[in-house]
Amino acid sequence: MLRAALLPLFLVFFGQAALAQNATPGGEISPELGALFESVGMDENFEILAEIGMADAIGLEDNLFPGRGGDAWRAVLTGFYQSGPLQDIFSQAFPSDRLSPEDVAQVTLFYSTDLGQRIVSGELTAWRAISDEATEEAANAAYFQLLEDNGARADLLSRFIEVNGFIDLNVQGALNSNYAFYRGLSDAGAYEQALPPAMMLNEVWGQEPEIRRETVLWLNSFQLMAYEGLSDAEMETYIAFSDTPAARAYNAALFAGFDAVFETMSYRLGSAAARFMTAERL
Repeated sequence: MLRAALLPLFLVFFGQAALAQNATPGGEISPELGALFESVGMDENFEILAEIGMADAIGLEDNLFPGRGGDAWRAVLTGFYQSGPLQDIFSQAFPSDRLSPEDVAQVTLFYSTDLGQRIVSGELTAWRAISDEATEEAANAAYFQLLEDNGARADLLSRFIEVNGFIDLNVQGALNSNYAFYRGLSDAGAYEQALPPAMMLNEVWGQEPEIRRETVLWLNSFQLMAYEGLSDAEMETYIAFSDTPAARAYNAALFAGFDAVFETMSYRLGSAAARFMTAERL
């Protein structure tokens, strides 16, 4: 339902989106975490998230309440998709106890190197580019060609995805977000009767195979583009780093924080959409 808004935005947050790495309770950021955020381009990450989320959410009008949103719907979305408030949600939800000071130091050190900075730059550039439909199609075609040629890079990408557990983490996040969207619709009165939780769960779970297929394709296509400038040896270095205890702790905490962002935004989107859906009944 919210493929573009709720799927790809999860997929890119290992390297470049260290965004929130670790927030102290109440959303305060320590100097050490501030240095980490700076090394991974935190501000630009949330700016991209807000821009893409806004663009994709606009399209909900065509599917749910065609012709009844217009400027009012855009105004609602403009209020939702502000990078600052999105960062606040993340900071409040981020499980800071999952990262030790040593973990933070190791992750910061890696992303502060020349290789780390090139990884960050490649991911940010690819994320902006692949939000364009034509670019995404071209990236998919390049990945299919790589598979056909049995290129070594395909194996490296698969290993990188496996080490980080990206497929299951992203599928789980997308399903949870879609469930939150349905809850928002139901709680705000989109249907004459509230939907039973079991019905919403069944509907969301029915989307799992398609979401999983899209996740695998998007991850590989995105990463093929993002890491184009890395040698195979540099990809091996990145994979090895990803398999360290510090990187694993970072990855788990990062997804926990972004799950909160996407579930919160999905619920708000559902609630807002319901008001437009029911307007003609009032």
